[in-house]
This record gives sequence, C-alpha cells and structure tokens, in this order.
Amino acid sequence: MLHKNSRERYTKLRKVFRRLMRNFNLDDLDEFIATANSMPEWMKNDPSLTQERRDALARFTVPESLDWQICNQIANRQKHVKPQRQGGAPLQVNSVQIHSGGRGIWLRTSPLVIGAGEEVFIDYGGRKESALAFVIRTFKHFHYMFEMAPVPPAQRHIPTLSDLAGV
Repeated sequence: MLHKNSRERYTKLRKVFRRLMRNFNLDDLDEFIATANSMPEWMKNDPSLTQERRDALARFTVPESLDWQICNQIANRQKHVKPQRQGGAPLQVNSVQIHSGGRGIWLRTSPLVIGAGEEVFIDYGGRKESALAFVIRTFKHFHYMFEMAPVPPAQRHIPTLSDLAGV
C-alpha cells in the first residue's frame, strides 16, 4: 500500500491541489479527482477520525452534493470507461471541455494568479461548471476535515485561498 491511512491520502490530495493552483492541467485534475474520490473509503476505515470529521464527510458525500457527484462520476468513468452502470443512478456529468489559456484567479492579497493553465469546464446536467471552482470547493471540504475539525472551534483560523494554495 502506498498510503497507510487517510491522513497520508489527504497529504497527497493537498500536494496535487497545490500543483493545480500553480498550473491547472488535465493530468493533475485527473489525479485530484481520483484521490478525492478515494477519500471517503479511506476515512470510513480510519478509527482515529472524530465524529465531527465523520459528520463532515457524510455532508460532502450526499447524493445532492454537486461536488461529490462531479468527483464520483468522473472518477468512475475514468476507472470503468463505460458511462453508466446497470441499475445505477443516471449520470449528470455529460462531458468535459478543455481549452488552453485559462486565466485562473487573481489573488487580491498578492500579485499572484492561481489556477492558470488549461481551462476546463464540466457539463453537469446541462450547466457548465468550472473545474477550477470545483477543485477549490472540493479541497476546502477535505481541508476542513483534516486541518480544521481537529482544532477546538475557538482556536480555528479560516484560511485564505492563498493559504490553501500554499502561495
């Protein structure tokens, strides 16, 4: 096994997230989605997780969660090739469009731009969703579970996007 626990798996997710913030590209997006999709299984089997962290995981993986559905459906399509399993819920991710020259996000607190590179949009149920926005939201869920939930509420520091991106 390359990773021994959910904390090590989260560390990998954070590394891939930070690579995407420096240069948004399809290969790292694929790795981010596969890693994020595996996190619930790793976390369910981790006896060290507190109830607050388990509750946060349950809130993220509900069927109504746009980010979880995007993550899970793309990961399963990458893994299994066929677009839909027999008897499964209908797929909402219809396609992914990729364009070069994505501008990313300018951080007001610094002269940096994060997430520039390939511009990727996900067609989800007829709406276009930015893959960059999806990655940021998804990472924030796991960041909360691993970095914030273990800290007493009065001592928690809400990170900026710069903090999360490691810039």
